[in-house]
Amino acid sequence: MNLDHAQLRALAAVVREGSFERAAAALHVTPSAVSQRIRALEDRVGRLLVQRTTPAAATADGRILVQLAEQSALLEHDALNRLGVAEDIPRATLPVAVNHDSLETWFMDAAEDFAERTGATLDLRAEDQDHTAELLRGGAVLGAVTTLAEPVQGCRLHPLGSMRYAATCSPAFHARHFAAGVDARSLAQAPVLVYNRKDALQGRFARRIMRDAAWQPPVWWLPSARAFVRASLAGLGWTMNPLPLVQAELDTGRLVLLRARAFEDTPLYWQHWRIESDTMSALTDAVLAASRGLIRRRGP
Repeated sequence: MNLDHAQLRALAAVVREGSFERAAAALHVTPSAVSQRIRALEDRVGRLLVQRTTPAAATADGRILVQLAEQSALLEHDALNRLGVAEDIPRATLPVAVNHDSLETWFMDAAEDFAERTGATLDLRAEDQDHTAELLRGGAVLGAVTTLAEPVQGCRLHPLGSMRYAATCSPAFHARHFAAGVDARSLAQAPVLVYNRKDALQGRFARRIMRDAAWQPPVWWLPSARAFVRASLAGLGWTMNPLPLVQAELDTGRLVLLRARAFEDTPLYWQHWRIESDTMSALTDAVLAASRGLIRRRGP
């Protein structure tokens, strides 16, 4: 069975962009043309490939062909680059999922390194570190920074180290809510800053102290790592801040730890599709180099 390259590109674009309209804009064709290509591909393989939802998503069968389309496009770019004719095709763009805090701290060093090594660009998708693997598994991205320690099927896994989080608040907030100590009662009443409904860091820290006690504190929902720091400094609540973002504030006393050893280490991994690509290798090298500042587990 021969598969049409334009139809595969349309499928990958729909999954990547999340809709037929945005896929059409990315491919510089009409939404009708995208729909016709997807329908022709589905007729060709005899399978439903795209769930017409919002956003559009690949079916299990569709994910297989999305991977084929993305890998083929990347290998084509690498081959033409070796031939010295890469300028005749659009630059390769690698869709990558990165957790918010890595994006705010170390990952942009990897992006800069990657830009110097290649002529490709990155399509960065910000997502909670516990959920980036779903984008990789679903075929929406080629690589992901994730907490998943087991390789996604068809992917290579590279340990990166751990992002250290510190339970922090302003000195005034600490005096107001934790003067008598950090315990189940004070944690139940003190306002907390939470990134979004997927963010479980604060809950994990609190439950280590509260154990089986109910934890339903007042919550500030703030979907920005930088806003977390500003809100912490303003005394709006306590939260688990990435240590690299608040180390200077802790050193100067503008922020304080909730208690001694108020840290949570989250192991991170780089996973990418198992493909022999110069461009992907360059990105992996850049990610591994940029992540050297993360916390490393000491040997026995």
